[in-house]
Parts: sequence; C-alpha cells; structure tokens
Amino acid sequence: MTVYLEDEQQFFEKHLGLLEKVEAVINQCLDQEEVPYEVEVSLTIVDKAEIQEINLEHRQIDRPTDVLSFPQIDPECIGKINWDNLDTSSCVNYDTEEIILGDIILCDEIAALQAEEYGHSLEREVCFLVAHSMLHLLGYDHMTEDDEKNMRQKQENVLQCLAILR
Repeated sequence: MTVYLEDEQQFFEKHLGLLEKVEAVINQCLDQEEVPYEVEVSLTIVDKAEIQEINLEHRQIDRPTDVLSFPQIDPECIGKINWDNLDTSSCVNYDTEEIILGDIILCDEIAALQAEEYGHSLEREVCFLVAHSMLHLLGYDHMTEDDEKNMRQKQENVLQCLAILR
C-alpha cells in the first residue's frame, strides 16, 4: 500500500506518530474489506478555506467540512466492489501496478474542533475520519439509516482493532 501525502499544513510534522496511525487505519480497512490488491491512496491535509472551496466545487455546498472522499472505483452497489471482475485498466498506476482507490482530503482545523467537541483525542478524530473516507473509497455510503449504521459499525471495528478508543 502506498499513501501519497500532501500535507500543506505540516500537520503530521506537528503531530508526530499520527501518520503511522493513519496508515494503520488504512491498512486495517483494506484487511477488513478483504481487498485483494495492493493499492494507493492520496491523502491531502488542507485548511478550512480550501476544503470549503473544494466542497463548493464538487458538492455545491458552500461551507467547510471535515473530510471529503473521491473514489476512483464505482461499486456495483453500496459496499460491493467486484474485485474479481474489476477492469484494472481504469484504476491502475502503471508505474507501481497498484490499484488507485482515490483521494481523501481532510481539514485539520475541523478535525481539531470536532475532537474537542466530542471529548476525545485528535488522534481518534483523525483516524475516525480516515476510516470513514476509506470506506467511501471502498464503495460504502450513508444515504440511508441502515447504510449509515453499517458504515459506522465498520469504522468502529477498524478503530477497536487498532485500540484507537474514545
């Protein structure tokens, strides 16, 4: 697995050890969902102004958000990527032969505010948001109450496996 990091905020320099936790979360999501390929994920850390701009451009929502996910692979249905019949020509990095899952864009400022609001560590919040985004990259969504419950349970399973607790 490769994580391409663009850390415009020097976030991971300020929070030593957190990038390793994030990479563990990504790996745990891949293991939990039994992804049979080596993959790459792009992770970008931005400020509130930039994530608001991206949110407006791609979702027509003119406000900042905590995290955005841009999957490269379309699932057959919620949570179901058919790995056996995947047309890799549309999602492979030919240099590395890894499958490109997509992009995660995380706002460090909002993550910090939410961690304080929810009364848990910044590590927990960032890892929760990365797990959430990874599940989006793996085909999950939360448009219905059942889908949201399923996705939240999968996120919690990942964090519990890594002992990243509230």
